[in-house]
Amino acid sequence: MSTPKFSVAICRSGIAGLTAAIAISHFSSEKDIQVNIYEAAQEITEIGAGIGLYKRPRNVMNYLYFREHLERLCEVPAVEDKSYLAFRMRKSNQQKGVPFYDTFTPMGTLLLHRIDFINTLVARLDSEIITSSPTAPITLAFKDGTTSTCDVLIAADGIHSATRHTMLELAATDSEADGSEEGGGEAAKMLRGMVDPIWSGRVAYRALVPREKLEKINPNHSVIFTAQSYSGKSKHTIVFPISQGRLMNVVAFCSWPDKVGTIFEGKTVEDRSKEELLELYAGWEEEVQKLLQVCLYNFLDCGRLLTIRTPWLPTGAGQAIEDAYILGALLASPLTTLSTLPISLKVYEEVRLPHGNAVQQRSAGTGRLYEFDDPRFADLANKELGEADKVTLSEIGDAAVELWKWAWTTDIEDDRSQAMALLKERVEGRSSV
Repeated sequence: MSTPKFSVAICRSGIAGLTAAIAISHFSSEKDIQVNIYEAAQEITEIGAGIGLYKRPRNVMNYLYFREHLERLCEVPAVEDKSYLAFRMRKSNQQKGVPFYDTFTPMGTLLLHRIDFINTLVARLDSEIITSSPTAPITLAFKDGTTSTCDVLIAADGIHSATRHTMLELAATDSEADGSEEGGGEAAKMLRGMVDPIWSGRVAYRALVPREKLEKINPNHSVIFTAQSYSGKSKHTIVFPISQGRLMNVVAFCSWPDKVGTIFEGKTVEDRSKEELLELYAGWEEEVQKLLQVCLYNFLDCGRLLTIRTPWLPTGAGQAIEDAYILGALLASPLTTLSTLPISLKVYEEVRLPHGNAVQQRSAGTGRLYEFDDPRFADLANKELGEADKVTLSEIGDAAVELWKWAWTTDIEDDRSQAMALLKERVEGRSSV
């Protein structure tokens, strides 16, 4: 590699960090950006084992030439302009569950085991651009006493991001030093209030269930044939197959709407007892009870996970992939040099931040629909409903689709085109001054 125009450090080798490295390499025709990835964890855990990718992130994978790799991990629909059944919604907090809505999505949904997907990303890293870091203005200090430097730092280090904490604390200190006493103090207070993540008021109990275990106790269980969303008052459980159908990914959500925006007390990830989850889902239909029994006794205890980005679209991994794709394209542009880096990063913020905020709001709204916490449907929550109520219940599905149909009616390439046009306009505008 020739002398790099600048260096990039990526904290953590998760989906976002690895995709960013691959995107930078993909768009960098001159291979003139130096990338280092730093990972503290010794291994990837099972938490968040299953992920689903809709049209937008799936297109990113296609643009980055991942289709053949994904075909080894899951079933990839052959006809891309056709709609496929994504999952079935059921009202389940009653003795007999009622299926009431089938959700179809163009291009289908890629259902992946997180570890398999990350291993595939690792295998695609370009060793030509990932080398030792040169001297650069940002100094990284790690817990083991080592240090490194970079020109750009990508904080992909998760919910407890040390990078976010340091960045906001430094910004607060600068605000106090540079601003007026009153204005600077208020800005610093706001920034420090963003250091710790705010609780969504929900927890997710996650587990994997071997298909053969489920078939032994109920060979006709609905999730064997179709991904399911089991809904009830302030709770719902999403189940879908991964690892070529050998495993069922189970995520049981429990919500406390009055706790939204508070600080979560205690560990954000830990093992919880089987009695706790069974008690929370007491009285739900037999399909749910059987599923939770298999989770608890035959595979692993569920973890209690704090979710900051509300996950009900579901597109958390997809948003990470999209973010990385746009950022990689901007950094690798010939217009982005060491001197224009601030422009490139500002363009990224302008394009992706409004989108991310909108997704967050839609996701929260979707969660309220799934759990009958939306005022329009709250009176249905604790009623024993049947076949005659399907038309009324289907309005929930229609409302949910309205919130997240953007995931397959818009294209990530439009966002990239907007970002590149803004970059060109800003860089050329600066040059003409």
